[in-house]
Amino acid sequence: MLTFAKSIINYMLKLLIKLWADQKRRNFKWGRFFGQAYFFALFMIISVIITFATYEDIGAEGAESIVPFMAACIIIPDFLHKLLMKHDETVMDHYLKSKPIPERIWNRFLLVTNLVNFWNWVIPILLLPFCLVFLKWTAILPSFLLLLTVSMVGGVAITALRRAKGWTNKWPVLVAMAVWALFAFVYSLLAFILPWGVHIVGFFLLGFGAVAVFYNYLCELHRYDESQAKVDRLFLTGSTSLFSMEYIGVMRSKRLRVGVLVLPLIFVFNSYTQVNLEQNFTFYMMLMFAIFAPSMMLGQWVFGIEGNYFDGLWTKPVDIRTILKNKFWFFSLLNILPTLLVLPLVWIADLSPWLLPVTWLFTAGLANLTLMPTALISSRIEMFQSAFFNYQGASLAINLYGLAVIIPLAAYCACLSLLPLTTALIVLAAAGILGFALHHVVIGWITRKYEQNRYKNFERYRQ
Repeated sequence: MLTFAKSIINYMLKLLIKLWADQKRRNFKWGRFFGQAYFFALFMIISVIITFATYEDIGAEGAESIVPFMAACIIIPDFLHKLLMKHDETVMDHYLKSKPIPERIWNRFLLVTNLVNFWNWVIPILLLPFCLVFLKWTAILPSFLLLLTVSMVGGVAITALRRAKGWTNKWPVLVAMAVWALFAFVYSLLAFILPWGVHIVGFFLLGFGAVAVFYNYLCELHRYDESQAKVDRLFLTGSTSLFSMEYIGVMRSKRLRVGVLVLPLIFVFNSYTQVNLEQNFTFYMMLMFAIFAPSMMLGQWVFGIEGNYFDGLWTKPVDIRTILKNKFWFFSLLNILPTLLVLPLVWIADLSPWLLPVTWLFTAGLANLTLMPTALISSRIEMFQSAFFNYQGASLAINLYGLAVIIPLAAYCACLSLLPLTTALIVLAAAGILGFALHHVVIGWITRKYEQNRYKNFERYRQ
């Protein structure tokens, strides 16, 4: 009886894999294949060039001890890379449920497809030239398998994240991923103490344990393919939501894309050009502008996008306070991107490792909060016009209030220039935390003012 049950389970799993393979074959497009192959070949060439250039400088002595450290360092970049590129169908459709396929068989199928998923193999293959050039032939295969195991942990974690519905279920995945990255980094440091073979075996066991943790959590999640209209997947979610209005408006509008995505890169570049100079008022101003620029450009148009359809939005069960809170948190997410771009300055310019997190905290918590009152005076903007020399939607009130951004900028630069570094960081961090603590109060006040003058605001959108 037990043998018969196992044969049924194996048959169902093979059937799912066959259906999956047929679907991939029928949906195959040469254009997409050549596009992915082009970028993969480009990154492979860059990897080979960097490998040989590094080999000429440092040689291959002791390279085996670098492998565990390398495996730990790719965890977060690999997870972010999969977050953008790896999309899983984690819920059975009605056709499969009608067979029926047991949930445990479907979960095993998700685990098997992770083993052959292209995006789980990309980074290990890109690091394969390092293994071939630097390592002894006996260490090449174990090192590659270790990198692949670490990548598979991220792949299963992304599958669990895609399956989780709502942030209540998503947060455990993100926290577990952060704990795994920290634990793997600490363990990688033992490579200089333990024998290399013993350390690699231990790392394998840790990787398998992490896969088991994420897989067990995946099995505990229950989600159903509800019959409702959906749109194409965009970034983190596969369906529209109130929060999705924020980034959809930016991505669809050429005018906003230039201001929010392109202009901050100029300030990021300026920050790198300042590395040979003294860390003075000018340097701190460029650094603050680099992190603040995305939310600063978008924050001057709070409700400028919604002004195009606010009459319809007002008829929906949508709370103004909720929209403003979504904007506040979206601005905070925008500030994370330039913060990551200037992260190498910690090593290049010998910055304090606490400076960038504190700058983000101050910007996201306090500086962004000073932008929220523009909801009371902003006008409707034409989203699809050119971004260059376009002053449509600007007004005297907006231009005057734009000077308010000077206050947090000046306070930031003055603290770092006049106070001891440790004291300045404490003051800025406290100001950022205070901003996060008071944002409910400030947004509540703005909401009441907006609702009291809603008809004047609606009339302003029609001008």
